[in-house]
Amino acid sequence: MLLKDDTVLLLFDKDHPCWDEETIALAGEDGEGLQRLKALGLLQETNGIYSLTEKGKNAFKELCKAQFVVVEPGTAPSDYEEQEKVLWRTRLQCLLDNSFIARWGIKEYHTGKILDYVPGLSGQEICRLQNFTSLEWTYLSNPDVEKIKREFPVTGLKAREIQPWNLEQISAWLEGNRIFTEQFVVDLLYLSRYDFAYYMKFPKHPNDVHGLINADRFFFFRALPPFEEHLPIFLETIGKVHLFLLNQRHMYIPGYVDLDWADQDSLSWVIWVTETEEEALSLLAQLSYFGSSLIEPAKPMDIWIISIEGLKGVKEKQETQFDLFSFMAHQVARTI
Repeated sequence: MLLKDDTVLLLFDKDHPCWDEETIALAGEDGEGLQRLKALGLLQETNGIYSLTEKGKNAFKELCKAQFVVVEPGTAPSDYEEQEKVLWRTRLQCLLDNSFIARWGIKEYHTGKILDYVPGLSGQEICRLQNFTSLEWTYLSNPDVEKIKREFPVTGLKAREIQPWNLEQISAWLEGNRIFTEQFVVDLLYLSRYDFAYYMKFPKHPNDVHGLINADRFFFFRALPPFEEHLPIFLETIGKVHLFLLNQRHMYIPGYVDLDWADQDSLSWVIWVTETEEEALSLLAQLSYFGSSLIEPAKPMDIWIISIEGLKGVKEKQETQFDLFSFMAHQVARTI
């Protein structure tokens, strides 16, 4: 078994199947290990992006067994553009992880996180943009959204006094009302579990399949130019987060979305990530025009913008993500 590069090999898990030399270095490992693993036939390489071969997957499994690690090897997409997308998500995670400490909590990252939402609306069913100046959240008047609110009307602390429906009951109700599920992908979902030891004494909510309770949630999405052309897509994505939060607040974990078990605020932030600071300011100009209307139906939630360039420029590791955002993030809309 490998002696020198086993830690590099183990980076290629199911959530991080693609790496390059820059990203390996951000993870604190030797970039030359990629070449050595490739020479052994454990990695393959396409335009600088490395992934496991079948031989590499077998070696990965053997190494996990020897070290009593329960992790699955990663399978890279066959398409190069998809590989680059996967690599970008891993690089973002590494840059974030290197930028703050979170001394009294636990950092939990989910790359390419798939989230369900109902009803399965899209495009102008979610929002309508008139002449790139007027924004209407059309999902608010959708009959299925109204039906969900009528059937599950109680939210906030009062919802804790009511026995929640279980997942099977909710699924049966949705099916019976022909309300169909759709999905969206979060490039990186970061859950900040503050004072983790304290919250271990609280029971797990049976409907909390994503582990949202007792955590601040940060939904990171990649923002690619041209921003004006992609603006409807950005707004649609924000609307899908609206619907996801609506589902959690009304159906799945009512009473525990915006407050944790100790009645402390739990945050939900959408964060757009550009490559450069210049792009971040350009996107800020596009989104900030709409101001609080971007979050009004789904408050409390925030929208921010950061850049890869900004993360790479962090010289001193901050104490928390909030310290980090205070000096390098751009505020679009915020619930005070």
